Amino acid sequence: MSRPLPNVADREFAPFWEGTALGELRLVFCTACGEVRWPPRPICDRCRSFELEWRAVDPRGGLYTWTVVEHRTTADIPPPYVVGLVDIADHPGVRLLGQVVAEPDALAVGMPLVARFDRVTDDVTLVNWEPAPGG
Repeated sequence: MSRPLPNVADREFAPFWEGTALGELRLVFCTACGEVRWPPRPICDRCRSFELEWRAVDPRGGLYTWTVVEHRTTADIPPPYVVGLVDIADHPGVRLLGQVVAEPDALAVGMPLVARFDRVTDDVTLVNWEPAPGG
């Protein structure tokens, strides 16, 4: 059993994965009204525009919630490990899921985190999270 990996060629998410490969956290924005479109979709919920633009954003966030996985689910990630939902700084309502590389006992809601970009194959770089320096 190996870790499931995203389809980095998926049309809607490809620019996100291109950014992670460069060490950037990218989100998609509506160019008509400025609304973040997350998850990516072809039409803006606010203004119904089809115009969009991917932009690198601050790769920091706050821990919204998490779970500790205590049984083996993949061969390459030994338990226990933490999976967290992270509020992206400066973009209210945008949350990303990823592994939180920290001791479970040290976690707290709102804890400052910073994205780390972990290359797992030649094509896939995942966004995981670690405690922010000084946080």
